[in-house]
Amino acid sequence: MALQDILNAITAQTDLQITEVRTAHQKKLTEMRESSERAHAKKKQEIAQQKEQRKLQLKAKAEAHAQSLKRNALLTRKQALLDKLYGKVVKDLAALPEKDVEALLRTCLKKIGQKGTIAPSKKHEVLLKRIAPSQQFKMEKATDAAGGFMFSSEKQEYDFTFEHLVSEYLRPETELEVSHTLFTS
Repeated sequence: MALQDILNAITAQTDLQITEVRTAHQKKLTEMRESSERAHAKKKQEIAQQKEQRKLQLKAKAEAHAQSLKRNALLTRKQALLDKLYGKVVKDLAALPEKDVEALLRTCLKKIGQKGTIAPSKKHEVLLKRIAPSQQFKMEKATDAAGGFMFSSEKQEYDFTFEHLVSEYLRPETELEVSHTLFTS
């Protein structure tokens, strides 16, 4: 019996230790599980916040892009209107009375101080043959310009076509003022 009591005591002691170890193990597993769930929840929340930030960034980027496209479309339209306006200026210059065109072309001819060839516009070919000194200028084939002429020599070239005069002299000088007048409300 004494041996049986010792065995029972050892078994009881071992069962108690096993129970304590299992309890500690279960407690540790529970703590680990709760810690893992907290970490998982925290990570999930961080991911959700990052996702929300990315959505806001993408939305802001898309809105900025849309504004840019809208602004570009408006600027393109304004540019097209200015092109049309200055095209009309060229047509109006070509439609001036011959005496006004003659004065303009004489002024252009005076700017040339050397001998060379003139390629007149078809519209002003006869006028230029009449007013251009034949000892200084030789006439070439007429061009399709709206008006004016092109001069060339061995050393220089001048473009006095109405298109060139408007695009290179008149437009740069007046475009800002015209834009301001037309497009500000």
